[in-house]
Amino acid sequence: MYNREVLCRFNRYEYHKGFYNDGDPEDTLFQLKYSEFFELPDDDEFPYDTAHPLLCGSCHIFALSLQKALSYTPYVIEGISKRGFHAFCQVRKDKKIYYVDARGITSSFDEFMDVAKTFVTDEYVIRPVNQNDINEWAQDNKYDAEAFAFAEAVITKYKECYLL
Repeated sequence: MYNREVLCRFNRYEYHKGFYNDGDPEDTLFQLKYSEFFELPDDDEFPYDTAHPLLCGSCHIFALSLQKALSYTPYVIEGISKRGFHAFCQVRKDKKIYYVDARGITSSFDEFMDVAKTFVTDEYVIRPVNQNDINEWAQDNKYDAEAFAFAEAVITKYKECYLL
């Protein structure tokens, strides 16, 4: 078992915690099953059988859930072309910026970008989430209620992964 609550140093000056401490945080998210928290709907299109979509595909739901649970500020990194984005939260502590998404917390922009670069392939901007973003996201998915409940359940059960 990995100690996910410890902020571990790596690459000399960088730190991370949460599922990053497992070695492969995406694999860990694939192992977190919706059915561990709720009854899985009898629906072949239901996208949340694991927590991985809360990192890739529904990152905005996870970022908004972090805001609700921990009062973190949600941000978007998006390409200038606006073809893709990744939503996350950003926290500042001891003059250092930390990036928070479903994987946990990292101070390494490069480590954070391991997922974000999949969606943001050109020049980018990082900006706070605004009401227009929230309104647009609310129209996108018929499973939002289940996704928010799942994100909140993951944050509650694994709170040590997301607290700085």
